[in-house]
Amino acid sequence: MSKRDEVSEATAELVKAGMAFMSEVGSDGRTFYIVDSIALSEDDLVLLYRKRALTPQGLRHYLVDRAA
Repeated sequence: MSKRDEVSEATAELVKAGMAFMSEVGSDGRTFYIVDSIALSEDDLVLLYRKRALTPQGLRHYLVDRAA
């Protein structure tokens, strides 16, 4: 499965979960997704999707891990 497909599936998962998000393109051309006021790169979004962690609790764990 391509990264683009996984990003599409991850955003579909966010919609199904009722989680609001938006996307932004940075000055470097990379796309970031803002989910619950958390900026996620496409790689981070796909990683959380693969871990089945695109939930409020999963995002909290992500923030704790990222800060460590």
